[in-house]
Amino acid sequence: MGQLGETLPKALIEVEGRTLLERSIETLHKIGVSRIIVVVGHLGEQIVPGEFEVVRQEKQLGLAHAIATAKPDDDFVVLCPDNVYTDETDLIRACEVFESNESAFLLVATVTPNIQRDRKSYFTSAHRNLESNVYDYRTNTTSSGLAINSTGCTFFKREALEFLPSFTDTEHIFRDYLDSILKERDGLIYLLRGMRYDFSGPEDIDEYLQLKSQLKETQGQGVSAILINPHGQVLLQQRDDNPAIRYPGHWSLFGGTIEDGESPAEAVAREVLEEIDFNMRNFGLFREFVQNNKREFAFAGELSAGLDELTLSEGQGMNLFYPGQLKELQIRPDDKATLEKYFGG
Repeated sequence: MGQLGETLPKALIEVEGRTLLERSIETLHKIGVSRIIVVVGHLGEQIVPGEFEVVRQEKQLGLAHAIATAKPDDDFVVLCPDNVYTDETDLIRACEVFESNESAFLLVATVTPNIQRDRKSYFTSAHRNLESNVYDYRTNTTSSGLAINSTGCTFFKREALEFLPSFTDTEHIFRDYLDSILKERDGLIYLLRGMRYDFSGPEDIDEYLQLKSQLKETQGQGVSAILINPHGQVLLQQRDDNPAIRYPGHWSLFGGTIEDGESPAEAVAREVLEEIDFNMRNFGLFREFVQNNKREFAFAGELSAGLDELTLSEGQGMNLFYPGQLKELQIRPDDKATLEKYFGG
């Protein structure tokens, strides 16, 4: 956190008038957590017990070591306070899935790319899809389809404590801890429908606050869908060659306007169903932004149907493209920016 982190622990940094710690505690209360333990390290003496307990992690050896330091005595959830979730019901749904299954843990994931070493991509084609947005954690070597990343929030059954490693002076990668549990138990992945913001550095907070400021001035809301098949191809629509519409003949993402009473997730599912007769089951919010004084929600989702199984109702055509082919296309500007952000340019 740069200069800010020199004098203030990350959990006490304020975003829109509330500290990240306060936000986390509110989130934990909403999902029914009865006991909160805050594991502190850098400048941890500034965090004083209130409606939570405080324990100190003397050595920064990773999340698994933080769990061992906290010594939970029941089913528990690990929540990193530098995460902000836009859909308040998302973690509630994740908790319900966790409690209704016997799996030893449930990893909360997002479609937002992340390059942190223990949050690298999982791919939907490598996981058995149990229900909408819920996957079996057990994997194979497949690395195709929709990429999803862990978020710093994981639910655990108490039995997971039996698999904690022996700690020395070496940091233990959290993903290795999960893999050790999988040798004897099952795990789940829950894909968020809403957005998760990760405040890794001060620039992340600046971008978040700038977006929130822009959103106050918007009128109207729209959605779009990055639909990715098991081969890693994205589905695009070619707009009609009609000079009366914006960007005639351009390639674009499927989507449209949010109707009264709809959530963004409901709107994108409806638009895709109307435009190509495909029922979106597994998808998450990748990006929210402002375009033409309109709040836009760009979702990334799994496309489990072939072109011959889709029925186009708008535009002059549609096709599947590998990310490397996109630079050769004439794409509507806002969709081009979304695709560049998703596929890394």
